Amino acid sequence: MTCARSTSTDVDPEMRNLKNSIFVILTLIIAADNASADPWAERMVTARKIDFGVIATGSEAKKMIEVRNVYAAAVHISDVSTTCGCSAAATGKKTIPPGESTYVEVQMNTQKFSRRKDSNLIIKFDSPQFAELRIPISAYIRTDVVITPGMLRFGEIQVGSDGTAVVDIAYAGRSDWNIVDIKFSNKDMKAVLSPPQRAPGQVKFRLTVTLNKTAKAGRIRDLVTIVTNDRTNPYVPLMVDGVVASEFTIVPRAIDVGVVSAGTSAMKQIVVKGKTPFTIDSVDCEAMADCFKAAIRKDARVIHSVPIEFVAPSRPGKFSEQLTVKINGRDELLRLIVTGTIVN
Repeated sequence: MTCARSTSTDVDPEMRNLKNSIFVILTLIIAADNASADPWAERMVTARKIDFGVIATGSEAKKMIEVRNVYAAAVHISDVSTTCGCSAAATGKKTIPPGESTYVEVQMNTQKFSRRKDSNLIIKFDSPQFAELRIPISAYIRTDVVITPGMLRFGEIQVGSDGTAVVDIAYAGRSDWNIVDIKFSNKDMKAVLSPPQRAPGQVKFRLTVTLNKTAKAGRIRDLVTIVTNDRTNPYVPLMVDGVVASEFTIVPRAIDVGVVSAGTSAMKQIVVKGKTPFTIDSVDCEAMADCFKAAIRKDARVIHSVPIEFVAPSRPGKFSEQLTVKINGRDELLRLIVTGTIVN
């Protein structure tokens, strides 16, 4: 007598529910990944990754990511963040008019974290539509080199004056470790490196960087590269920050004449300040030479209030041009942006 064996292909209901749940979770993860690569948001950011390379413990490592509005409507950033405490993000202007840009600053935390660190920058938009963009961040924070303070800071320097910034560099490891060169991207900088102080397993240097008085007015954001005899990681980047303050300032730096009918005029005013009494030679706009008339005082003073009349030409549309102010006896021009809309 032959006994028939019965077999069952039924799956346990609990197991089936578990598999279904896993499938749903994976589907949501894939959808979230796809959402993070929103083409609408990607068009505004050219950076596809943020790589800090190899950086020293204690150093201030920052990178600026441009977000440029390429659309006809204003764009609003609702939030910027990172996915790891090893990095942080911040932005200034969150509302970006058409054709304009803002910057997101990403900074690595080299005080509390070390070795390989990977995270993501997240930029969220909520107008004119909701979107999210993720940009990978990578860095290797080496623990054998410590820089104090973490950046060469010049502070504010008056134009025509020189400035000095100092950092201490400490290395723990090989007794023959040495700094062989200092490379600059800014030709107005020069470095003096102290003789090494050596102890068992440790080397210390003091780096003094001088900014030449020929440096032009403006913000200094540069990178100094410390070159060592370490064959594995020979380069140690070091950020430089400071401001070369102009002898003169102009307020505001941008004016909007609004909507002006062709042939009619609009009045605006700028204020130019100096350290000592001065006179203004001219206020010009090269692209719209006949459209601006400035009432310039000829007496020397520390503060000049300059009324400016804009007479709209018969060329309708939006415009954005540069207005220049020439100070008597100075080669450098002061500049501001003038915008507006001309209608018939």
